[in-house]
Amino acid sequence: MPDYNGDDLDLRGLRRGAYVILGGIVCALGAAALMLRENGPAANTPPHAFAGNAPQLQPAPQPDRVAYLAEKRRLLASYGWVDRQAGIARIPLDDAMALLAARGGAAQPARGQVAPAAPGRTPPVLTPAREAR
Repeated sequence: MPDYNGDDLDLRGLRRGAYVILGGIVCALGAAALMLRENGPAANTPPHAFAGNAPQLQPAPQPDRVAYLAEKRRLLASYGWVDRQAGIARIPLDDAMALLAARGGAAQPARGQVAPAAPGRTPPVLTPAREAR
C-alpha cells in the first residue's frame, strides 16, 4: 500500500466544484424569485389574513375524554332504545356476542341492508331502503 502524503489532493478542482454548486443554488433562487414576481402568490394563498377569533382550546381535555369513554362503556353495557319507532334497541355487548355465538355465528343483516360480501369479492350496490310509513 503506497504511503499517502496529501500532496495529490487538487484544491483548485474542489474549489471549482464548490463554485459550480453555489452558482447553481444562486441561479435556482433567482429563477424562483422571477417566477414569483411574474406569477404572483400561489393559487391557494388566501386574499387576506384570517380576521376571526382563534378557536378556544381546552387547557386540560383529559377529564372530558375520561368522561366520554366512561359514557361509551356504559352504553356498551346497558339496554336501551336506539330508535323506538323503528324497533331498534341496543343490548350489552357481551350478551350480543353470546347470542351471536349461540345462533352459529352468522348475523342476519338488518332490513334494507345487504349482507357483507365474501373476502376478495366486490360488494353489491346498495339501493336506498323504503322510508318508514
